[in-house]
Amino acid sequence: MTAVLFGFDYAGVQSLKITKGTIDPVTEPDSNVGSFLFNSKWAADYKLSGIDMMDQVGASTFWPAGTGLTNYTKYSELTYPAGQTSYFRKAHFPTLPFEYDLPLCEVKSRRISNGRFIGSLVSEVLAGYENRGGNWRTAGREWAGWGKGMTVAYNSTTGSISSGSVVTNYFSQPAGVTNEVFYNNLVVWRLPGDETAVLDGAPVAPVSGQHAIEIDSAGVRIAKPGFDARTATPTQMALDTARHPTKVIGAADVACPAGVSYYDIGVTIPAGAVADVHFYQGSVILYPANPVATPFGAEYWFDGSRIYFNNTFAACRARFIVYAIGTDAPTSGANDVLRQFNDGSQEVFQILRPGAAANPNWADIVIDSRWPCIQILAQGFIGVGAGDLTHVVDFNGNGCFPMVKYMTVHGASGATTPSPYVLSYSKLVRQPFTNVIGSYKVGWTYQQGGDSTYCELSANQARFRTFVGNPIRRFYAGPSDFTNDIITYRYDPSPLYGIRYFILGIPA
Repeated sequence: MTAVLFGFDYAGVQSLKITKGTIDPVTEPDSNVGSFLFNSKWAADYKLSGIDMMDQVGASTFWPAGTGLTNYTKYSELTYPAGQTSYFRKAHFPTLPFEYDLPLCEVKSRRISNGRFIGSLVSEVLAGYENRGGNWRTAGREWAGWGKGMTVAYNSTTGSISSGSVVTNYFSQPAGVTNEVFYNNLVVWRLPGDETAVLDGAPVAPVSGQHAIEIDSAGVRIAKPGFDARTATPTQMALDTARHPTKVIGAADVACPAGVSYYDIGVTIPAGAVADVHFYQGSVILYPANPVATPFGAEYWFDGSRIYFNNTFAACRARFIVYAIGTDAPTSGANDVLRQFNDGSQEVFQILRPGAAANPNWADIVIDSRWPCIQILAQGFIGVGAGDLTHVVDFNGNGCFPMVKYMTVHGASGATTPSPYVLSYSKLVRQPFTNVIGSYKVGWTYQQGGDSTYCELSANQARFRTFVGNPIRRFYAGPSDFTNDIITYRYDPSPLYGIRYFILGIPA
């Protein structure tokens, strides 16, 4: 059960509030963050700018049609073996604010052979003399990230991207090559990934006489407090039927035993859905993964209303959120923007895109009282120095189900990056990954890599761990070095200097 307020709350502020259970949305204090499925008074809000599903092309292709190397927003060209490299400029995501040159973004890596996601899976990579050097790391290291002032390498020339990303996908390997290949989807959120402040992310005092709520045939627009819905910019709007909030259709914290298991979220998961998954052991959630020197975690995938896990390693837990991203075309009809009905078990309140059909699809639904919207419990930037450091962030997560997203922030580099198609950049943000490095003489010796980061997340605290200055690889280059115990080290060409974090929550 849920309750809905469309009007003035206890502070006299025009609001849309949806509370869980029997909690009264009129009188419930905003500070009780675990009570709200949606609250238009949230100042810093969590919205999607876009997902690119990286459709496979048969020849070099520019978007929009008719553009070329000088003015494309996306360009995909064929690369060897049997893959493609896609170049993105910021303009490819038109809802991304001008001020966000380096947005919060990530790739979701999916195995080509079986369609399963592997983003939080710790994999073993052995190299060097007799494979006596090792890295145990999560996916993401191979993706350079999102850069500013980038010089990039095309097949036949070089070019520049003032703000954007490069993503490579290999759809198959040539005969005789057995390395697995992965399909990467680029996900971009309407939030900064560097020191930039969240636009209109600080609370503003309401102004008497402003129209916070507008409902007409063109849709529903609800402004954040202090702004007028008739004149507010997109980042000053809490809700606009032209720009959907991010919908959560499933979330849980479940046992992930060895073998195949699943959790049924109770609703068919649409094509294009994405999930955030934290695999961990014990009472502390670790993101992006448990930083261990053994393979760890599980694959996951969607089928019907279920999220499946395949764990071939140690038993653990999986904390996940499934986001509904409607990739189908909006329906057409005469449905009102406000809809109420009983789904057989509860009363449901919906806000729909204007002109939706009687049976709306995911592309039509803006708000549904059965599914919470993500709220940002805490956000900020942490400057990072050299050494094995811990950075503590306290937050109010009472009654919530916390998750974390963050980017590592890097300065200029002209050295080789994880992507061979990015030659240099003036600044970069990239998704976090763990990287335990080791070398084997009589036994293994391990340390956290200098590019490795992770967050230890509990109900009201996040502890970010960084290791700037450590090598990112260690190995024996040949038999003589092994005999004389001479280890070769490689270091990050562009060490991180900051962490941009967002602590997210939905009601527990």
